[in-house]
Amino acid sequence: MRRYETIFIANSDLPDDSIDELVERFGKIIADMKGIVIKIEKWGKRKLAYPIKKQQRGYYILMDFVAERTVVAELERNMKFDEKVLKYMSVKKADKVDLEEIEKEIAAASKDEEADETTEEITSTETVPAPDTDTADDTDDGETSEEPLEKKESKE
Repeated sequence: MRRYETIFIANSDLPDDSIDELVERFGKIIADMKGIVIKIEKWGKRKLAYPIKKQQRGYYILMDFVAERTVVAELERNMKFDEKVLKYMSVKKADKVDLEEIEKEIAAASKDEEADETTEEITSTETVPAPDTDTADDTDDGETSEEPLEKKESKE
């Protein structure tokens, strides 16, 4: 088995559900042909360097997996016929892989995802009240913060 990395660009107008279905379908193709998906990274919407199929933006997705070369051929064949995929490219990262190392990478990636999810939950649900600010001006110079602004506006 060899290690591959496939990057594909999906149409940016697709809803998130449709992109998830697309990723699941390609992941299922790999799994059905006895391949192992190591990680899937969704890079999000980005501006394309040049228009592809009259599109200026695309949704980038990276799939890292271990499989035989027939799996890559089947995956690329499916991507070629799918109208949702603008462009794709597969790269062989290693000729031979150690399955024990791959399992460790998958375990480490799942731990990282769990840590990211808990961090997101904490930051999204945690609300911090704004500190009390004293609006009274303690200086006795007689100027307010609005006066310099008025002077600048009159100069222009």
